[in-house]
Amino acid sequence: MSSRTWYAIKLMILGAFSFWLPDALWHAIRGSRFNGRDAIALTVLLPLTLLTVYILVKRQHPGEPSRSVGWPLLVGVWLLGGPFIVMGASFSGGGFVGPDGFLGGVRAILISALPIFTITMATYDGSLGALYITSVVALAIWVWTNVAKRKIRRIA
Repeated sequence: MSSRTWYAIKLMILGAFSFWLPDALWHAIRGSRFNGRDAIALTVLLPLTLLTVYILVKRQHPGEPSRSVGWPLLVGVWLLGGPFIVMGASFSGGGFVGPDGFLGGVRAILISALPIFTITMATYDGSLGALYITSVVALAIWVWTNVAKRKIRRIA
């Protein structure tokens, strides 16, 4: 495996941990008392933790603008969110302790590798707003840095 591929895989894992670990911990603390205020707090907290990690990683390599950091982080959020969501749901009677038990949790994790199910799981988890904001902002940043700057250079 090339060093570039390994670097992207590490960033994916880092992105998943930085976004979903605070969510799972929040669910562990709140348990069955999780409510709408908690979902609003997660909508603010999760994008901020991912942004913080993004900034820290970019600062480690300031002279390498070509090294992509944002997309691997975001791919990790989308592809590896399932285990964290299932873990968080376990604290309120779902996930690994739900009606289907451990096997149901494992099934949910496996199916969450498909991004459409990450959306569904995030809806029930209370983190859909955070996932939406993070994805839209990442797309907007990518468009600005790749499309808008090229047009500005052509005009100048």
